[in-house]
This record gives sequence, C-alpha cells and structure tokens, in this order.
Amino acid sequence: MNPFAKRGCVLAAATLICATTAVPSYAQTDFPTKPVVATVPFSPGGGNDILLRLLSKHANPFLGQNLVVENKPGAGGQIGWTAVAKSRPDGYSIGATSLPSMVLIKALRPATTYALDDFRYICNIQVDPIVWIVRSDSDIKNVGDFVARAKDPKKKVNVAGDGPQSNVQLQHLAAAKALGLETNFISFSGSGPAITALLGGQVDIAAATLSAAMPNIEAGKLRALVVFADKPSRLLPKVPTASSALGKTIAPVGMAVRGLAAPKGIPGDRLAKLESACKGTVESPAFAAEAAELGIDVQFMGTAESEALVKDSVAQIEELKGLLK
Repeated sequence: MNPFAKRGCVLAAATLICATTAVPSYAQTDFPTKPVVATVPFSPGGGNDILLRLLSKHANPFLGQNLVVENKPGAGGQIGWTAVAKSRPDGYSIGATSLPSMVLIKALRPATTYALDDFRYICNIQVDPIVWIVRSDSDIKNVGDFVARAKDPKKKVNVAGDGPQSNVQLQHLAAAKALGLETNFISFSGSGPAITALLGGQVDIAAATLSAAMPNIEAGKLRALVVFADKPSRLLPKVPTASSALGKTIAPVGMAVRGLAAPKGIPGDRLAKLESACKGTVESPAFAAEAAELGIDVQFMGTAESEALVKDSVAQIEELKGLLK
C-alpha cells in the first residue's frame, strides 16, 4: 500500500474534488534503476567488510544493478548505522548489520543516535560463533581442563578477547557466570590482536570469533575447545558446542550474525526485491564456493526471521548487559 495518501478532499458545485499532496512515491516495478550503496560501519578488512564485498562481487545478476560498498567506520559502528538510519528510504541506501553488536551499543549507550526500529532488516547471511581457543601445545587439552583450572582458587586464568563491551566479552562472561568460573578477561582491540597474544603465550586462553580463529586452527597453531552455538559449526564439525560439552545450556549470546538492513519506511516491494536478490546471490554456486574458501558460514535468513532475531537479541542483551558494566 502506498504510504503517501491523498489529502484534503473538498466538495464544490456538487463535484467531488480531491486535492492530493504532491509527495513522490518510491514504489516502482523496475527497481533498482541505479547502483545500490551498502554502508559498512567498520574499517576495511573486518568480517562485515569481507562479507559485503563478496556479496557485491556476485550480486549484479540477481539485483540487476551493482552493489557498491562504502565504509563509514567510527564509534564502534555508530557512525555508519546512524548514516543508514537517516538515509532516504528508497532502497538505494542500505547497510551491513551485525548482531548482537548493534544491540549492545544501543543498550549500553542509550544516547546513541540510531534506534533499532530505525531499520527494516532485509536479511541475515552469515553466522560467526564465538569459540574458546588455546595454543595447540597447551596443557589445557579440553574444556573440562579449562573449567577445572578456572575454578581453582590457587590458579589465575588470563583470557584474551575483543573488548571492552563486545559480543566476544559478553559471550565469555555469560558462560563464566553460568559455570561459576573466575577468570581475568583482558580486552584487546579485536579478535586478531587477542589471538596474537595467545600465540605469544601472554594469556592462557582466548575467546574469539570463529572466522578470526580459523586460519590458525587450520594451520595447527590453535585448538578450539568448544563453539558457542546451538549446533556444531559447519567449519569445525568435530568441535562440540559448549552446551553439549559442559552438560549445561549456555546460550550463544555473542554469536555474530551479519546481514543487511534498510531505513524504515522503505516500500514493501523494494524490501522484497532486496531480500530476493540477497537470497539468490548467497545461494548461487559462485558465491557459495568463494564463501567456503574464505571460511564464511552462510546461513541465510529472510526479512521475517531476521527481524524476529533482532527482538530475541534485544531480550537477551537486556538480561545480560549488567555483566559488561
């Protein structure tokens, strides 16, 4: 339904005359007629940037136009997400999403200049769970060894991770609380630096996104103890989930879920076209093959499922955000 309605109808000389406010309609069947710009609210080279650039490489046959990636980093994603939220809702300005990061930022910094309902969530494309990892030569052979050490009051366990107030730190602290562990979480500027500290022997264990850890796991330098997910990862099928390994339900609250959103007010037909184009792209053999090479775990979710996931994430973050304060 066109959101711009006719206004001000008047009756004159027994003739009904309707005066219509001249507001342009964005709805059109041939959308898009020009390139679509996707904002990544982080610097080049990160998980969202890698995913969006891969998507842009393969999107044209399904979108009918080029998908152009534009980086707008700053303030933990606030600058880029605010820019998307304030863009014209015509479908030509969209942006990368990252749950639960964008939910965490809003929950911990209420003055943030975007709101979660400023967006329509087009789709989710990638899941990137958090893993606990150790060096391959560590005497911590399994998650049971780690739990035992972290419960021993005579031992101090240093854990490296992305932070502060990141999805990685949230996952670690939520698991530590559920298991009654005492650890010293040391914040780094990203999973990469945290892994470097682990490899250098500066810490005992690290919490990191699986995508960041995979190169060193594949190289035999690191070993994953558990993956925080509802089911084993396609990338590490032999590594147990934390819940199954520990016999206790531990929600994957830190799992990074990456996708796309548009400003609220986008016409339904354009939202549907973007959703369809994303689905076609990620299900294409060329995209799937390259995603596998890059270690991207593709799990497509459409608009309805993506928007439900945002609501679930908000509920989880509200319950756990006190761990990060």
